[in-house]
Order: sequence, then C-alpha cells, then structure tokens
Amino acid sequence: MHGYSDDIVPALSETEIGVLRRVFDAACAECGISRQGQQIQRLAQFLMTEFRLYPLDEEALLTAARAFYCKQKRKPGSSE
Repeated sequence: MHGYSDDIVPALSETEIGVLRRVFDAACAECGISRQGQQIQRLAQFLMTEFRLYPLDEEALLTAARAFYCKQKRKPGSSE
C-alpha cells in the first residue's frame, strides 16, 4: 500500500489485506473516487487508521468509508 512503510503491510494477515482491498475497491466504486490523486491516498490512510484503531468488520469499515467519502463528495464546493 502506498504511503506506508514496508513493515506495516507484512504485519497484516492475508485475511486483513483482503478485507482492506475489498473495502477500498467498493468505496472507490460507490463514491466515485478516482484511482489517482490525493483523495485515493486519503482513502487508503483513512481505511488503515480505522482498521488499526477500531475492531471493525468488513461491513462496518465499508459503512465508515461511505459515510466519510460519499457524503464528502456530495458537499457543495467540494473540489474532488
């Protein structure tokens, strides 16, 4: 994952990486997030932070991403 040191990603299990990847892909698709730019980097950071700080399952993590990013996308004056 871009923006994280190499020792963080190996510390994740294959299952955890799969959860993060599925949530990341779903949030990008549902919220219309481009695969390039700052917004995609913020999404990756948001997901890693939420995943590490809170015991969220896949659906809860996706719900958090939707709440933050999809609502943000609809705000008037949003530049992304």
